[in-house]
Amino acid sequence: MGRGGRFGGSVRCFLLALGIAGAGALPEPRAGLGVCGRPGEAAQVGEPAPAPVSFYFSLLPIQLQVSDSAARSLLVSVSVSSAGPVSCREAKPSGSRCSALCLYLAGCLAAHLITKQIQALEAQIIVHVSCGKEHSLAVCNRGKVFSWGAGSEGQLGTGEFKEQSLIPKKIDGLSALRIIQVTCGHYHSVALAQDGRVFSWGQNTHGQLGLGKESTSQPSPQHVTSLSGIPLAQVAAGGGHTFALSLSGVVYGWGRNNARQLGLNHANTRDYKDKNYSQVDGFQMQLQHGLEQKLFCFCSPDKALTFLVLVDAVVGVYVNMRSQGQGNTIHQMLSSERKEAISHALGICASPTEQVFKPYAVAALKTIGVVYISCGDEHTAVLTQDGSVFTFGDDSAGQLGHRSSTQMPGPQKVEWIDGPVSHLACGSYHTLVYMSASGQVISFGRGPQRHIENGTTSNPGEQTQNFDISSLVSANDLSGVQVKMIFAGTYVNFVSTLQSQDLEQARGISPADTLQKISRLDRTVIDKWMAVTAGTDEFQEAKREIAMIFSSPACLSASFLKPSSALEANCVGVDLQKARDVFDELTKKEWIVNQINYYLWADLIPDLPLRSPHHEALSIFLLLPVCSVMYKEQNLEPFVMRLAQAINSMSDRSSNILEECWSSLSASFLDNVVQMFKKAVVSQLPYYAFPRCRDTKPLLEVLEKLYKANRKANYTLQLSNFYINEISGTFILPNDVGRWRSWQATANPCHEDDVPIIFCRFPFIFNLVSKIHVFYFDSFFMQEGAKVEAQFILRQNELLRKSELPELPVFPLLVKRSNLVEDTLRKLSLVEDSVLKKQLLVQFEGELMGLDAGGVTLEFFLYVFEEMVNPQYGMFVYCDPASPMWFPTSPSVEKKKYFLFGILCGLSLFNRIIAFIPFPLAIFKKLLDKKPSLEDLKELSPVVGKSLQAVLDYEHDDIEENLQIHYCVSWDNKEVDLIPDGSSVAVNNKNKKDFVNRYVDYVFNKSVEVVYEEFKRGFYKVLDREILRFFQPQELMEVAIGNANYDWNKFEKNAVYWGMYSPSHPTIKMFWKVFHELTLAEKKGFLLFLTGSDRIPVMGMDCIKIKFNPHVTMSEDHIPEAQTCFHILILPQYSTIEKLREKLLLAISNNRGFGKN
Repeated sequence: MGRGGRFGGSVRCFLLALGIAGAGALPEPRAGLGVCGRPGEAAQVGEPAPAPVSFYFSLLPIQLQVSDSAARSLLVSVSVSSAGPVSCREAKPSGSRCSALCLYLAGCLAAHLITKQIQALEAQIIVHVSCGKEHSLAVCNRGKVFSWGAGSEGQLGTGEFKEQSLIPKKIDGLSALRIIQVTCGHYHSVALAQDGRVFSWGQNTHGQLGLGKESTSQPSPQHVTSLSGIPLAQVAAGGGHTFALSLSGVVYGWGRNNARQLGLNHANTRDYKDKNYSQVDGFQMQLQHGLEQKLFCFCSPDKALTFLVLVDAVVGVYVNMRSQGQGNTIHQMLSSERKEAISHALGICASPTEQVFKPYAVAALKTIGVVYISCGDEHTAVLTQDGSVFTFGDDSAGQLGHRSSTQMPGPQKVEWIDGPVSHLACGSYHTLVYMSASGQVISFGRGPQRHIENGTTSNPGEQTQNFDISSLVSANDLSGVQVKMIFAGTYVNFVSTLQSQDLEQARGISPADTLQKISRLDRTVIDKWMAVTAGTDEFQEAKREIAMIFSSPACLSASFLKPSSALEANCVGVDLQKARDVFDELTKKEWIVNQINYYLWADLIPDLPLRSPHHEALSIFLLLPVCSVMYKEQNLEPFVMRLAQAINSMSDRSSNILEECWSSLSASFLDNVVQMFKKAVVSQLPYYAFPRCRDTKPLLEVLEKLYKANRKANYTLQLSNFYINEISGTFILPNDVGRWRSWQATANPCHEDDVPIIFCRFPFIFNLVSKIHVFYFDSFFMQEGAKVEAQFILRQNELLRKSELPELPVFPLLVKRSNLVEDTLRKLSLVEDSVLKKQLLVQFEGELMGLDAGGVTLEFFLYVFEEMVNPQYGMFVYCDPASPMWFPTSPSVEKKKYFLFGILCGLSLFNRIIAFIPFPLAIFKKLLDKKPSLEDLKELSPVVGKSLQAVLDYEHDDIEENLQIHYCVSWDNKEVDLIPDGSSVAVNNKNKKDFVNRYVDYVFNKSVEVVYEEFKRGFYKVLDREILRFFQPQELMEVAIGNANYDWNKFEKNAVYWGMYSPSHPTIKMFWKVFHELTLAEKKGFLLFLTGSDRIPVMGMDCIKIKFNPHVTMSEDHIPEAQTCFHILILPQYSTIEKLREKLLLAISNNRGFGKN
């Protein structure tokens, strides 16, 4: 409830006759209150005084809360919460007897309240009071809480289940905290601390403490950890249920829900068609078309299991599970963990809703702008920013005010209230609202009995009428008076008003404005901190404020909340730019930096919410990376590494929510997070060989989560943003490949903590150079490993005097040049799988065998692929001469050849040979399990691809008549229906995307499935699938076949000159002049002549260094020669540029790459 002291001055209080029927006598005051002179002494109810009675209390304004209590609770509240002179006057009669009841109650209050204050609290300045059914709480100005009354359920928080306490006692369990709000249910209590934490104690029969199902009633305050990190504005309690309201307007409810007083019901299962269901607990979830909104379909990733899930708020979640290949179905209830995961994904409460044991966000209230909550016995009312009132729960007494014979489920707006509501309060069985514009107080629910002339009683079920406040008091009393707060108890209502001099300040004030708020940064606080002088009281106060805010995730998040309207389109609830600016400003002061550093390290990071299912609680994980102190070298280990450890300790649900938030970040802020963790990784690289480098693993695991989030966001950041370039070119890579392979061979999840850091387990951090080095190191180690093993066996056999020889440590391939392809395929079909992973040594039959530094092998692949990809060979088809090749739908060669072609492609890559195989990018996507797209079809067949793009771009309604396209297509000289009877199904604006997707799928998948699978099987017979996944499709394509990114100026710049040659030598100058005048085809021919390939390695022209070597015995009548293995050009000295041009062109046109080797 509101804090009474906000406006100062005196407050006038009125009792309105809107109480419960049958409240003709006021119950005795609660024992121990001291209202009759001594604690525990019963009060005598006297007759009402005929004249106005005035009584006075402390002049300090405070707040009252009467939550679901009896009239005696009201007496307690008034007796301890006076805020200046309080007067009651007999109201002017207006045709009803309610004024007499008002005067009677006022007389009773006067008779008791003028007696004494509560002696045990005389020394305290009480600022907040709340009453339960038989107990009360009071908060003093220092944030300490006092309790008294019945305590058998532990509701007093004193640490024991005591029948009653007649004298208020301080709750020691909260003594270390500054409490700003308390609220009482029937038998439980809840407190909100200034640091944003919530504590509860008392009865937990219905889960009203929010501590979980396993928790019993608690006699001392317990931290409600489920709300950790959420910036809260209010806590409220009803009979057996509890609510918390966040500063962003999200309502969290828990406890008893027998009458749906938590608002968790069928209304929450509203339209989910626009929600994006990605994964729930490992199962893919989609809305089942054509079925009710409460029926959902879950599919496991391997499609082996299908779940039809009926979400029902009353009975829970029911599952019909069908296993693939089985005709029967299995009916079962979901596990509680999976049920909870589904519930939160759908935004509903899918557990049985009689009672909810942990705080749950009420989906139906998320978007209406709730600013205040009030609870009755079994009903709840909320006030929104625009002055609307929504009610839900028990309506047996009409307390919801819906005026309908049919009760609608869930929170419903009270439509008939004429005008915006300013204040709201719930009694046990009625609701009270006040509209400042009209001055009306309106109540609905169980009304008082009305005596008619013959003494009979009217229908007790009849609802009360609207009461204008002027009908209960004289016009003069209300002249120029503004209602400050209204309170509702079980039997009576209480209104406090402000004097006229406070009117201007009070206009537009709602109950929410009177509540004390948790600590947070604002401009006033920042300016004060920046201006304070060391050693002053203000300086000490500033340090205390920094300690409070920077120790609390909730307070820090509260400092940068976005307006609630900005939350609907984005799950990021904090203004990160504002936070960055504020942190930059604060860190200009060294003493502030030191304070922030300490409290982040000591309190905030250790207290991060790691198990919260709520978006709001996780905002702190977005704020920390924009705080500049996190990037200081000295803070990387104590801050960033501990933050990484915390993130990796999060529950799966919390981790998924955080990744969702990361996916919603702009590129700038997402990159902030990535660079922070990358910087921490780099700081640990010098310790790679030492055990302490194991601490790097949590950093890499967080970077992996960020990488997945970026992928989910359709690559907000480029992949290069994740590269750690400092790893390239260091001793780390070869060692890491060895660690990785060793770990794979001996991996044991039980001893994961003992495993040293292995960067190869996180390949997304490798740039392309590092990936290629890893791939080459891996293949090299395999090849060399075979040689070492053979050498070991040979030596061992020598020692044992055995004549056995080990297997050859290489793969010798002797082939006929005259029948190269068929002989090669025949030899490959006879090779053992293990031999394929050894170094390939090719020799042509009948030719002199010498030292092969790679030139012969390169020539072999050049000629083999050239013949096999030729259209005349019949293995592949070309849409047009300039397009890439693809598999035919009806192959003219045997299927086994595609398997052997895959082996050849794998061998060339494994042996680090760049061989031009004119496949499109789509083949490399498929090899890496990525889906080809329309863009790939444009590369394969530009005509078809552009035509399909035109279909997608066509926006007119006459698409059927104008384009006349059907689900029947022509591909590779075949007419194919993309769907059954596709020739009769026209393409229109509704199905055109589906048509294009099916066309692309047919070309790249269905039409070539058999032959592609054979090719893939052969390819991975040689290569390790896991290491190839280090690469993106474009990268793998360039590693395998190179690229055409020629830079001829760099080619010249990188040249190396031997002997007499130098850049200024006449022959060299003539050579470069002639070379730059060649056509592109001639330059590519020269590259083929020099290196054995006309393609550029993936790492660019820097990898090709032409070496000029003069030959003293060669005259200018000789043509240039090349040693392709080493990129050496043997260039005779020519006398004229014409002679050089003639001999160079002759060499290009007559030599396929080999001169003298």
